[in-house]
Amino acid sequence: MKRRLPIILAGLIVLLSFGLNARVAADPRSAYQSADERSYGKLAVDIVDKHDYGSPSTKMKEPLHWPPGAPVLFAVGYKLFGTAHDKQTYDIRSAYWEQALLTTGTTALAIALAWIVVGPWAGLLAGLIVGTYPPLIGATGDQLSEPLGAFLLLAAFVALALALKRRRLWWYAAAGALLGLTILTRTDLLPVPFLIAGLGGLIALIRTRTWRALIAPAVLAGAAVVVLAPWTIYASNQEGRFIPVTKGSAAALFVGTYLPGGGTTIGMKEHLEAQLRAAHPEYNGIKTYKIPAADALELFAAKHPDLPRDVALNREAKKNLLHYSTTQPFAFAKMQWAKAKRMWFFYYRGGGVHYISTPMRIWQVLLVLAAGIGLIAGVIRRRDPLLAAVLLTVAFSTAIHTIVVSQARYNLPLMPLLIAAGVAGAFLALRRDAPSPADDPATIEEWNSDESASGTAVARATPAS
Repeated sequence: MKRRLPIILAGLIVLLSFGLNARVAADPRSAYQSADERSYGKLAVDIVDKHDYGSPSTKMKEPLHWPPGAPVLFAVGYKLFGTAHDKQTYDIRSAYWEQALLTTGTTALAIALAWIVVGPWAGLLAGLIVGTYPPLIGATGDQLSEPLGAFLLLAAFVALALALKRRRLWWYAAAGALLGLTILTRTDLLPVPFLIAGLGGLIALIRTRTWRALIAPAVLAGAAVVVLAPWTIYASNQEGRFIPVTKGSAAALFVGTYLPGGGTTIGMKEHLEAQLRAAHPEYNGIKTYKIPAADALELFAAKHPDLPRDVALNREAKKNLLHYSTTQPFAFAKMQWAKAKRMWFFYYRGGGVHYISTPMRIWQVLLVLAAGIGLIAGVIRRRDPLLAAVLLTVAFSTAIHTIVVSQARYNLPLMPLLIAAGVAGAFLALRRDAPSPADDPATIEEWNSDESASGTAVARATPAS
């Protein structure tokens, strides 16, 4: 019974997660549809009906602003269960049930990650926190990419945990492929697989002084490239120049470096309100925050009429970064710190929701601090390579969002991973037994031949991430 109890409890936690998410999927927050939600819906319908990605019928100016992961997911739901209402409103009802299943899977993956790293009780605690995390449950009722991003990112690290534990190259390939799919959903994580592979390969090379140590990191990075390549080729052909995943980074970089607007979209529109209303008299009857951000950005893109819009905005963003960081370094640093706090110490509430729950805000801050401390403690005390890779991912994402646009919504794909890794790190740090050098997961061994279940020889290694 003692052996079965963790499995039974894990099943109950997964059922609880599904019940909470199914309730939201049955009554989603679709009264308000943000620009991103509507765009994902348009692209999903276009994929199925026109076999295109932003055809002229959608009237989308820049369909490549949005990565393809969420539109493809929603297109599957529309293809199988779509209705005329879905096509008319771009509010795809089956998308909410897809996200309910995905978030239930995220709970299961959180259990799996902490279980693999430490043991069942850490896994159960991680799964219980992730499965009942209100912002993640609420996101099931929004037609956005965050639930899919959270699922894929956590799945990638579960595969990486198994790769480090079982020392099989195909698990490294699976981790790389899943990170590639994550990037096709959340473009801001584009450098992550290459940072993990690069740092892990460098550490392995220093410790072993053999080029064989680079094989596993190369497999991980290579698998990510293979997954990204078809979309990159398509997007680049469509645009006539190299597009790694999306064209959306230039606008985010401009807004994030525009100090007079405080690094926020609403702040930018408020600072430019007079110019916007002068150029667009039709906006005189609406509130400032409802003015399309594209019109505000167009004021700066128009300074370079000979360049594509995103190239022009990228040039203006670089000017912002150089100008404000050198002429007003303290104000610029203060803005960056404010964006980091906004990303982690606020919680995702959903589009059109403007109130803040004080208990939820307190829980968010405590959860981020506790998980972060647990993660860092596990890395320092146990030198665990998986936790180090998670820390690298979280640190990079935080750093990039102190430069580009920062919102509480952007912590959502990272929170399940941070929670699971934080719980695992805390359990590792508090565990009394010290790992022996032979059991240290960061140790790099020589490649050996091992017999697989089918009797064929396979390579085995333990590179550090």
